[in-house]
Amino acid sequence: MASTAPVDPVQHEPRSRWRPGYWLRHPAFAALLVVSLGALTFGACGVGRLREARDYQERGEFAAGVVVEARELRRGSSLTVGFTTTQGERVVARVLGPPEDLPSPGERLTVVYDPEDRNYVYLGDKPSQKEGWLILTIGLLATAIYLAYLRWTWHRWRNQAERWRHRRPVPRLGKRQGPWRTEQRDDSLP
Repeated sequence: MASTAPVDPVQHEPRSRWRPGYWLRHPAFAALLVVSLGALTFGACGVGRLREARDYQERGEFAAGVVVEARELRRGSSLTVGFTTTQGERVVARVLGPPEDLPSPGERLTVVYDPEDRNYVYLGDKPSQKEGWLILTIGLLATAIYLAYLRWTWHRWRNQAERWRHRRPVPRLGKRQGPWRTEQRDDSLP
């Protein structure tokens, strides 16, 4: 009787690192995604608010306005006022951040406008930079927390990417993992 030698499993070439299965599992992709989308979005919004507040602080002018239109929308409200600039030009503009209790049409209000951009105005006092700093802080804090989590789990994510590349079993993308998933359930217990 002829003996057969054990057959080794077929050795495959490793998959390319440029395939989505690899880089979607790699932690560097998640870090790049979070920094580029999250931090830059919060940064752009925060810096935009800071610049807007600075422009109103430097160039903002006060004017007496009259409510032209006030309406409740599904989300929030819309308030339009008309006012005369210091140059004598009549302008109708939308109010940024209208109050919850809307004034009625014809009511007089004090508005702050930017002479270079008269399409939008603020009610009352000039806007502060607190909102811009708050947006920046939230964005940086959320990004730092996520990057710390990613650093903590970097080894696991990197190993999964390498196991996928070398055609070893890995969890499916998007499937939740955790210590509670590794336990075997015994259905024989009542």
